[in-house]
Amino acid sequence: MLKRSVFLAVTIGLTGMSAAYAESSESLSEIRQKRLNLKQDFIENEKQISTLEKAEEKYLNELKALDDEMSELNQKIRDLQIVLDSSEQAAADMEKEISKLSSNIDYREQLIKKRLRLMQNNDGLGMYADLIFDSKNVSQLFDAAIAVGTIINADKDLLAKHKTDLESLKERENALQDKVILLEKDQQEMLSLKAELEKKAEEKQRLLETVHATKEESESQLMDMYEIYVNLASQEIAILKENQRVEEHASVSEDVFIMPTKGELTSGYGPRWGRLHAGIDIADESAETEVVAAASGTIIRSYYSATYGNCVLITHKIGDRTFTTLYAHLEKSTVTTGQAVKKGELLGYMGNTGDSRGKHLHFEIHAGQWNYEKSNSVDPLLYVKK
Repeated sequence: MLKRSVFLAVTIGLTGMSAAYAESSESLSEIRQKRLNLKQDFIENEKQISTLEKAEEKYLNELKALDDEMSELNQKIRDLQIVLDSSEQAAADMEKEISKLSSNIDYREQLIKKRLRLMQNNDGLGMYADLIFDSKNVSQLFDAAIAVGTIINADKDLLAKHKTDLESLKERENALQDKVILLEKDQQEMLSLKAELEKKAEEKQRLLETVHATKEESESQLMDMYEIYVNLASQEIAILKENQRVEEHASVSEDVFIMPTKGELTSGYGPRWGRLHAGIDIADESAETEVVAAASGTIIRSYYSATYGNCVLITHKIGDRTFTTLYAHLEKSTVTTGQAVKKGELLGYMGNTGDSRGKHLHFEIHAGQWNYEKSNSVDPLLYVKK
């Protein structure tokens, strides 16, 4: 069994690390004891877990596949929106150019009509002949001849420019028409992508409702014993790494957390739906909302959970205290398990993955280590920098 093999590998890895490091704190010993107790439960219930694993794995794969498809659709929508914005701007600029060109053409047409009426009233080219024959001497005759030539050439240039602008106007109008056709096509594709995204969201909702209806209502309905065990084991490793990081960078000191993302607070810390909501929910409808580390630390785990979707857990050593932060329902994560991160460093993007009913970030702070009972959880708003 894959999970059994991974389970043993993690256990052996932790045993090796335990030999290399002394106990860093009493709290670390507590985590280890919980893990060992869970290991015993895991072994005793392995047969039952094996049955549950198959159903859980099938559900988890279906849920993750839907979340991945929705993430890809969101990226396509974002990319297409950039193309649409660019096309709309290009069309707007083209319309301004056409408007300016049309104004110049209208003005020139009025000028040409005025010149033609003047010529007609003066018997065609007779007006030019009158200028020459009315000259009093050779000097005036020469000046009149130059003036007539200039007028005639100006009329030719005016007509040539008018013809060029008319052709340019037609070309630009055709180009604009083509641009509008492409724009309408892109807009239809955008609507199609959004409709497909809504369909996937409905499909995911039906899947969640089916699972909720068939699973036992218990604390572990969406997070099995294996996931809890690995989180505890990963936390042990991360705490040891974090202690080492802090020792190597002793001059770096932090005393506050920052808000990990932007948006509206949609749900606070405290009782909700008959149980503890161990964090806060922050929602934002922007196309790509960044989620950052609330403080410097070491990534306990970056993984996909049926409950939390794409999720990141971080351990922090602040002064002589240990804190844990959790960032859930990310569209995608940009960090890896065991990685050291700085305050404000990008962790991923706000999403709607896992057991979620809309795009948001679920953010938790634990004054101490993370545990499944959430007994160390605190209200993040009491700790983040205002």
